[in-house]
Amino acid sequence: MSEDIKNIKKSNRLTIVMVVLMFVSPLILSWYVFNYTDFIEMRGMSNKGDLVVPVRPVGDLALIDPFNDQRKDSLYGEWNLVYIADVCDQACMDNIYLIRQIHASMDKHSLRVQKVLLLTNQARNEVKEKLIKFKGQQIINTDLINVDKLLLKFRLNDADDPLKAERIYIIDPLGNLMMSYSPGVNPRDIHNDLKKLLRGSRIG
Repeated sequence: MSEDIKNIKKSNRLTIVMVVLMFVSPLILSWYVFNYTDFIEMRGMSNKGDLVVPVRPVGDLALIDPFNDQRKDSLYGEWNLVYIADVCDQACMDNIYLIRQIHASMDKHSLRVQKVLLLTNQARNEVKEKLIKFKGQQIINTDLINVDKLLLKFRLNDADDPLKAERIYIIDPLGNLMMSYSPGVNPRDIHNDLKKLLRGSRIG
């Protein structure tokens, strides 16, 4: 009888160990893959844009709507399509148009996406007239931030100047810079990447 009890106890211990391993093993595997393999880089191969690895925290920056002073939004909480310029010249306007088209193409998911402009040397009143046909376009409030420090977040390599790069960036709902797109990008590529991100995300 005692031998049977010992066998039962051993069986119970084995069962407990197996159950624990079932729950713990995926966590250990995920941790190993994330930290010690090129899994993220390989995933980036399916994206049309350039993946920023590791992601760069930009922070919760306040946004301004040139046509609605009562609107108080920020980068946090939504996906953000961002363009950067010193002043909004023709290249800037072309990209604002491009971002608007991408935003509109998201259909029901468009409510999860913001159109954001960072201007380092132009006040919102100066650009308001240009944006008259682009209602909903938001501008990062630079009044209380260190703009030079912020621009460093968007510098993808030593030779990169974000003010001249004419890139479109994606910032996630937690304020992390995660993807960028070179000038002349096919808007469908950004649409497809963003749609994948929205489908796979439970935030924003």
